[in-house]
Amino acid sequence: MAGILDQVSALPEEEPVFQSSGVAFEVKSEDGHPVLKMIGVFLIVICGLGFVNGLDFISPESGLVRPHEWINGLAKGAPAESADFSGTIVSGGEAVVGAKVVILSENSDGFDIYLTNETDEKGRFEIKKATPGLTSITIQRYNENGKHDEVTHRIILNPPSYFEKVGYTTINFDMPPTEEFDNLECSGNYANGSCMREIDYSSKEMKFPLIDESAAGMYVMVGWAMIGLSVIACGFAVLGIRKGSRGLIQTSSVLVFFTAGHYWSACIFSTIAFALTFTVPRKSVILDA
Repeated sequence: MAGILDQVSALPEEEPVFQSSGVAFEVKSEDGHPVLKMIGVFLIVICGLGFVNGLDFISPESGLVRPHEWINGLAKGAPAESADFSGTIVSGGEAVVGAKVVILSENSDGFDIYLTNETDEKGRFEIKKATPGLTSITIQRYNENGKHDEVTHRIILNPPSYFEKVGYTTINFDMPPTEEFDNLECSGNYANGSCMREIDYSSKEMKFPLIDESAAGMYVMVGWAMIGLSVIACGFAVLGIRKGSRGLIQTSSVLVFFTAGHYWSACIFSTIAFALTFTVPRKSVILDA
């Protein structure tokens, strides 16, 4: 039997052949559509708007929008009598004791009133229930010779934050020494023979009224935050363009929204870009069976 099998020729060796069935599968992918890359380029431009807005914020004295206007704009919608104002008055490095501090305010009935206070032994004063926004302050220093000194400034009182009922403002004043008032006319001629010499800084403070330094610092910090967000958002946009990723493009549009842009341009355009990502159809990928 074995001999018979030995005489049978072996089958020829052949490579296995696989034949396609001709069936193709279509798979939908969220990423890779060319339109997503176009939206990414649009977002890079929006990031530029946010970056420029941040530069504006960190240049408070030369920007298109200054912190003075920003704070005063927020104060316009604040309720009356919702600001507390405090500070210290010094002259020549020493506290001015017993000085009279007067600010013009508006009460809850809409009438202009004067709120007053006097400085203590450390030159400190505090005025409560003032109305936020632009106003004026008058500081009167009383001298023994009856020739008293008065200075006037323009100031902006902070409105309350979203989580507080009262806005707090602290501004310190350096009053000129008595010698600077000697050449000024002493007017008033009060009954006791005293008079008042006045220096009015209002005209010099038309563009830049005095504001709380912490509020100005917060304004600059917001500017740096906008710059940082715009750079990060731009990075996500670039990655989204390279990978054609819908998720990265959407992340970029959300981040750049918070950079605001001048006249809310970044907010508006980023919202449009985010909405456009949902209108882009999913890319079809063909897989052969």
